[in-house]
Amino acid sequence: MLCGIRRRLLRPLGRFFLVSITLAVALTTSQSRASDSDRSPLVGTWRFTTFVDTPEGGQAVYAFGKDPIGFFIFTADGHVSMNIMRNPPNAPLEGVDPDPESCLPDWFCAYFGTFTWDRKKSTWVTHVLGSNMPSYLGTDQARHFTLQGDKLIISESYVAAGKRIQAVRVLVREKEIR
Repeated sequence: MLCGIRRRLLRPLGRFFLVSITLAVALTTSQSRASDSDRSPLVGTWRFTTFVDTPEGGQAVYAFGKDPIGFFIFTADGHVSMNIMRNPPNAPLEGVDPDPESCLPDWFCAYFGTFTWDRKKSTWVTHVLGSNMPSYLGTDQARHFTLQGDKLIISESYVAAGKRIQAVRVLVREKEIR
């Protein structure tokens, strides 16, 4: 008799737990799918292949050489880190660097922080927490980008020494190491 009472009491509880677990799995799966679709296409590691500034009416300047070494790293939880160095570090600068926002030392630049991105505008903003560029500390650095397959292209212009400078940065996605 006691067993029959237990069975009658436990059956509804068992159904409740089964329904609860089913709902939890369905909710987790749908949240996972939603977060995958909202995931920034920037997430991953990107290797610099080009870093060139061209002053209006002037010659291209390769501040980090024609084969720069560096990475942008974007994490799924919203962190970003950028570093780039002249290749080789002691190579003379080709031309005059038009950018007054110098790195210290001038052959290596880095900054890190968090990032947000805007899918519609194809932009991201780095909220800089640390950098060897004093003028970047505590600032928001916005970048417009385009993606062409595994190629990330940043193209923008700025004014330095009274001249408009066209800046182009090209990075390629690094393959995952497993």
